[in-house]
Amino acid sequence: MTITQYTLQDLHLTGSVGDLEPDQTAWLPSFPASTPDDVLRNQLETKGVVHIKGVMPREFVLDARAKFFTHMAPTGMLKEGSAPVDGIWRGGDADGNDYVGPASASLVQLSETAENNLQRGWDVPRQPWSPEFCGNQYIRGMVSRLQPDWADPFIFKRQIWRTNFPHARGQSIGVHYDHIFLRHGPPTALTAWVPVGDCTPLQGGLIYLEDSVAIGRAIEDDFTARARAAGFSEDEERWAFNAHMDSTGVLCRDPGSFAREHGNHRWLIGNYEAGDVVFHSPLMVHAASQNVDPNDHIRLSCDLRYGDRAGSYDPRWNADIHRENDGL
Repeated sequence: MTITQYTLQDLHLTGSVGDLEPDQTAWLPSFPASTPDDVLRNQLETKGVVHIKGVMPREFVLDARAKFFTHMAPTGMLKEGSAPVDGIWRGGDADGNDYVGPASASLVQLSETAENNLQRGWDVPRQPWSPEFCGNQYIRGMVSRLQPDWADPFIFKRQIWRTNFPHARGQSIGVHYDHIFLRHGPPTALTAWVPVGDCTPLQGGLIYLEDSVAIGRAIEDDFTARARAAGFSEDEERWAFNAHMDSTGVLCRDPGSFAREHGNHRWLIGNYEAGDVVFHSPLMVHAASQNVDPNDHIRLSCDLRYGDRAGSYDPRWNADIHRENDGL
């Protein structure tokens, strides 16, 4: 598939809940991988997010996409006769929530069919091509460019594959910042969000709240203060699903209303291609839009987290692969 150019007025995006008005959105700037390191670092440090184009060879990414959907094809999620690399949803009267992946399973009501299909998704991190792709040298090299002060940069073992099915309600992750789930370490981890294939603005990619690191930090400080005032234990305070949090760890399911309640910051929309990587701060507020792709492509992406082995980080994220009932 090819990336189609859109205008913000064309998009009519929705979040997990609620619509985004055109005046609530802007384009996420992108930078070629050849951009000088100091420019990329400045963007990450001052804006909390940097979308870098062409970090990986396109065919390398499409090969991983083909392997993922070949693995998942026995569930029946793909359109009959389509190539796995295209990742085209079977459509018809099928319900995308019957094919929800492990990363989004807590967001929807699971049917018996969904429960049966989930196991194949849980097997993805155990496939040899999964760590080979997630730990690739192209992203590692870019992390070293972005974090030159890290003595020993490394990728956490818990690497997450995510799908977002066309026209499936509730699968898109709500508003959050990553440190909610990484509280057993300082807010120093670096997230690499990797679209595994082209991802137009209609396919439910990540959206970022403009200039929101300060918002994330203030919310986290407030959560910490309220947890201590309530007498939470240290473990309770750091738990992403504690009594002051949503049951799924998100801040809000409606990106539009969240923006209105936090200074009317705009949501930054990306136009992503295979080979791109978006790096963001653990305090950067973000969400995903609904997949409303008219061509029924399934959005596939990876969430990768990096830290400095010589420094402090959340050890839970490097204890094991993404597995069932890991509590994270």
